[in-house]
Amino acid sequence: MINRFTLLDSHSASAESAKILDGVQAAWGFVPNLHRVLAESPAALEAYAALWTIAEKTGLTAQERNVAYLAIIYENECSYCMAGHTNLSRMAKVDDATITAIRDDQPIADARLQALRSFAAKLTRQRGVMNEADVSAFKAAGFDNRAVLDLLVLAATKLISNYANHLARTPNDAFMKGAEWTAPGKLKAA
Repeated sequence: MINRFTLLDSHSASAESAKILDGVQAAWGFVPNLHRVLAESPAALEAYAALWTIAEKTGLTAQERNVAYLAIIYENECSYCMAGHTNLSRMAKVDDATITAIRDDQPIADARLQALRSFAAKLTRQRGVMNEADVSAFKAAGFDNRAVLDLLVLAATKLISNYANHLARTPNDAFMKGAEWTAPGKLKAA
């Protein structure tokens, strides 16, 4: 039990959650601890799984989605997701220099990806309250209104996972070894 959350599996979860966990197992070959935590609420697990699938349908490329996810995760200071998405980003062919820059809060060399990273970070940090100059700068880098709205899907996906991981103190999965990350520590419990 982690912070009073249990890592459930398809045998200990409700029938609704077990079905989703079995699908994750079939698709990924294992069930991440995040899903095992979320399984206590079939609705939360289903929402996360659905948003993850919907995020794949955005107009952003796999590399762009991963850069945005890392930027959102950085702002939300989720060590679990940063470790996981570091390796998922590598699988999506995001170069190590870009991944390291985001993890270390340094600029990305690629101007378009830096614009994406900056906008996704500010969107998260400002909770969607953006000024016209922010949106114009993002669009000037080659993005459009669809990309602006698509980032909301990614932010919603990470809201569920990042917040759940904070609450449960979800332990890293084996595939995250070597990608561990310590959050800057700007966010503190009240």
